[in-house]
Amino acid sequence: MENEIKIKWSRILELMEREKIKGVLINKVSNFAWFTGGKINYVGLHTEIGVCKLLITKEKIYYITNNIEHPRINEEELGDYGFEPIVENWFGENFDEKIKKIISGKIGSDVFIPDYVQINLEKLHYPLLPEELERYKKLGRDASEVVTEVCKEIKQGEKEIEIAGKLSEKLWYKNIVPIVILIAGDERIERFRHPIPTENKIRKHVMIVLCGRRKGLIVSLTRFVYFGDLPNELRKRHLSVCKIDAIFINSTRRGKTIGEVFKEGIKAYEKEGFGNEWKKHHQGGPTGYLTRYFRATEKSEFLVKENQAYAWNPSITGTKSEDTIITTEEKPLIITEDKNWPLLKIEVNGEEILRPDIQIK
Repeated sequence: MENEIKIKWSRILELMEREKIKGVLINKVSNFAWFTGGKINYVGLHTEIGVCKLLITKEKIYYITNNIEHPRINEEELGDYGFEPIVENWFGENFDEKIKKIISGKIGSDVFIPDYVQINLEKLHYPLLPEELERYKKLGRDASEVVTEVCKEIKQGEKEIEIAGKLSEKLWYKNIVPIVILIAGDERIERFRHPIPTENKIRKHVMIVLCGRRKGLIVSLTRFVYFGDLPNELRKRHLSVCKIDAIFINSTRRGKTIGEVFKEGIKAYEKEGFGNEWKKHHQGGPTGYLTRYFRATEKSEFLVKENQAYAWNPSITGTKSEDTIITTEEKPLIITEDKNWPLLKIEVNGEEILRPDIQIK
């Protein structure tokens, strides 16, 4: 069994002790990927609950699925881990009886199931382990390079959906699942904070937003391309939002609460002269095996610790700044930074933070 799984098993056993439960049933795609080091238990991409569950006990780990899914799950996902399979025909599934024969007492579940104790496994996702950090950094590099490549190829007159298609193709080639793609051209950038790609044709300005997943981990980033001379007002707004983002990033340090980081970001909005813009869209928050575990607010008491992931996404109408970071012993590390993208150097408290500029064509 992988050392990574042993550590996560121990975290669950500690939770079982605290909650006075005898076992834990993992149903969610995100929690399954977290526990198994990035394995897949879904068929449909847009699903929260997988087709294979894990039953965690003090003595043993079981995986529970039907006869349709078992061959692939066993061969391609879990066969080498030593988990014990519980398999039933798809037309006669009654796993509850088998689970309760294995475990006598209260059982926790990461989703609501009658007679089970609902528990929050997301709290166990941090700190990220060295193996996860390496996977995450590689994902960040690959995803940002793909976005850069696609942006270099964008031409005036292309439809938003064409750009989304090219981005998807290149991401899948790198085994990155595009779970969120937002593409907006021209006036749609100002009109919508979440612009789903349409047949709208690009004239001058385009925004590309990506949330990409590989082995369960998710990175988020946003980039802009402009054809021709950049208007002064847009240049000013983009510089301001990059300064705000730099404050969010630099403030995400060990020992601070998310609420404290959030307040620093809001002060930056006010300093830049855009005091009401933060109200038009959330500012981001912790990420990892979910796009955001929760949206940051000034009241959040969640404590920033080492080896956590965050994605801040401040926006000012017409522009935005977003990347994925990991907290370290010192300053945060931006894992979706691409040196081949034009970067702005923002100084915050004597430290240089690089933020993506608008690419001019």
